[in-house]
Amino acid sequence: MDAASPEPAPVVAAVVFPERLAPGLAEDLGRRAHDAGLSLDVRLVGWADDPAVRRAKGRGDRSQAWIRAHEPPLRDDQRAALADAGVALASEIPIDLVALAPRLRFVQATSAGVEPLIGALKGSGVRLASAAGLSGAKVAEFVMARLLQVWADLRTIEALQRGRRWAPDEVTTEAIGGRSVLVVGTGGIGEAVARRAQAFDLRCIGVRRRPELGAPAGFARVVGPGDLGAVLPEADAVVIAAPATARTAVLVGPVQLAAMRRGAVLVNVARGSLVDEDAVVAALHSGHLGAAVLDVMRNEPLSRRSALWRAPNAYLSPHIANDWRPEYLDAVAERFVENVARDARGEPLRNEVDLDEGY
Repeated sequence: MDAASPEPAPVVAAVVFPERLAPGLAEDLGRRAHDAGLSLDVRLVGWADDPAVRRAKGRGDRSQAWIRAHEPPLRDDQRAALADAGVALASEIPIDLVALAPRLRFVQATSAGVEPLIGALKGSGVRLASAAGLSGAKVAEFVMARLLQVWADLRTIEALQRGRRWAPDEVTTEAIGGRSVLVVGTGGIGEAVARRAQAFDLRCIGVRRRPELGAPAGFARVVGPGDLGAVLPEADAVVIAAPATARTAVLVGPVQLAAMRRGAVLVNVARGSLVDEDAVVAALHSGHLGAAVLDVMRNEPLSRRSALWRAPNAYLSPHIANDWRPEYLDAVAERFVENVARDARGEPLRNEVDLDEGY
């Protein structure tokens, strides 16, 4: 009788993630892989990039030699884990990941934005999948909360309460229904914003790269990027939810801000590179821009000397519209295991990134 065929070796998965979060994520991956009938050998690589290096990787404005010199070093055990890895789940990656992990087939990103990862993978043959769509609900809730805060004048109401003052004449509460919201980027986040805006009787116009594909759920209509200037005057709020690519760099600058309705609200939950912050500060001081809701900045963390802190009607937050809450990490783990299974079957990855396009 023939001997039983040996079981295939488990797939080695490197989890490149901040150490304070990685252990729980690794346990979740192992459990989910087992339930899916996959054999996964999870190796922890508790590593986090330096913020300045992360920015340089995303922008491509520094040489690889500079990045190598300033990147946090890897320990021997981390190098060993990467050397065996066939797949990886990563929030950030070393610039020399492909050389460090010669068996690597694909990287699953933990976020929708993947620009800092592309430089290390482009041209290598290693595939990249984003977590696009997983943060849509949470980010959309944040967008709606901020718009309601602005239009309901909640800052003034809170200030009156803190000052123990009863002064209803100082509150300017505006009607919300019937307004128009322009959403630049109709992917997972943009579509989630539109669906929630619809519940408040807001009319949504979308800007998508391929308008011929039609309007996703929640949008009254969509236009192409070339028509952005034409539709800006229609909007009471402009929500930036597009990926950061060479095409979208400084998508909103002085010209676009001037084209917006006086008193309109600008919301950026994409990346800081899409918006000219100096132009936003000037538009806030002039009163042309009613408010600026910025969850992302060109340089993070935002310098204490930035003029944004002192700009009137600036609503700033430290990149927390989507955070590493447990349910989000659960969804990321599920997406990774799904893509491990797809990779094993020779199928396309879900949300596979075009490394030339940037998303």
